[in-house]
Amino acid sequence: MAKLTPEELQSIKDLQSKYNQTIFEIGASEAQLIAFRQGIDKLEKAKDGLISDLSTIEQKETDLVKSLQEKYGHGEIDIETGEITSIQQ
Repeated sequence: MAKLTPEELQSIKDLQSKYNQTIFEIGASEAQLIAFRQGIDKLEKAKDGLISDLSTIEQKETDLVKSLQEKYGHGEIDIETGEITSIQQ
């Protein structure tokens, strides 16, 4: 019965070991990609919420400006003192 030399057997074992390590590293890389994608999805959702908040703030600002103009007329407001300087239209 034929038998491999110790060197040939070691070469086979080395290749199997490298193959298994490469498969493991592919799996680890895929796991990292999944985690990164989940992080990106989370950030996208947070950004969408912030954009929605921004729209709400802009609408509140528009409503406040309209209300103040109806009460005080057109003017510039010093936000430190609250003084209004009228603007002639």
